[in-house]
Amino acid sequence: MKQNLQETRPQGTLMRPLKIYLMQEPNGKIDVPYHWQETAEILWIQTGELNLKIQEKTYIGKAGDIFCINPRQLHGMQSQTPDCTYLAFIFPLSWLQFAQIDEAVEKFLNPIIEGKVQIITQLPSPVAGQVHTAFQKIYDNYCNNAGNWLMIKAELLRFYAFLYENNLIIYRQHEDSAQTRLLLEIAHYIQIHYNEKLSLQKLGQEFHMSPKYFSVFFQKHFSRNFTEYLTAIRIERAKKMLIESDADMELISQQTGFASSSYFIRMFRETLGLTPGQYRQNFKCRKDGL
Repeated sequence: MKQNLQETRPQGTLMRPLKIYLMQEPNGKIDVPYHWQETAEILWIQTGELNLKIQEKTYIGKAGDIFCINPRQLHGMQSQTPDCTYLAFIFPLSWLQFAQIDEAVEKFLNPIIEGKVQIITQLPSPVAGQVHTAFQKIYDNYCNNAGNWLMIKAELLRFYAFLYENNLIIYRQHEDSAQTRLLLEIAHYIQIHYNEKLSLQKLGQEFHMSPKYFSVFFQKHFSRNFTEYLTAIRIERAKKMLIESDADMELISQQTGFASSSYFIRMFRETLGLTPGQYRQNFKCRKDGL
């Protein structure tokens, strides 16, 4: 079941598996809906405050905080302040393995890769401060056109060694609860069918609940109502198309589930404070360093 729920956006390349996203929006409204992926994700808050929901627990991240999201953990993020920015380091844990199996792999890396142990979600402030230099080195080398990938990989290995030394890696005590599995199934269904006509009645039928009960259940566990969540998913997919393609507004609206291009443009502007065309141009300017 979980395999179908994962984030499908490719993260990095075969030779350079790490991908780093500088998360910021022109109007400060960062909104990443609940999702999960097979890769590890490390978030380093740069400025402002970020609201994170990870496996149904809520955190408030401030500048300097570091959060570790293990593979297959449901998580979503929303900015708390308009100046919020953060770096997201995303990579497959298997990338850290060596061709030759040794004690480092067998004793320390494999338990993380196999999910037998997990990183604690939020690093204590003093600990986070001690690894800022490592992540700054990773980011600087990543931004270099040539890229010192040996340094990047070495710093990540050093980071995991540091976590073991400070007892910040714990053994899993139990499997996912029935409720967590249900939330995963709901998120999976919406992730797959977000571009179709979805309603409380349809989702209630799919998960054997009345529309009213499903609405209350969804609001409680996803921290927003169903319509808001679905719109956020569609906007997030539209942003990806705007950045990664030259598709026109009609095609983007069709492929992301909006009833028309005019409705898509209106909802996009209400959500982000600028039109899709302005968002695309703004991203290109940032990318070109203008």
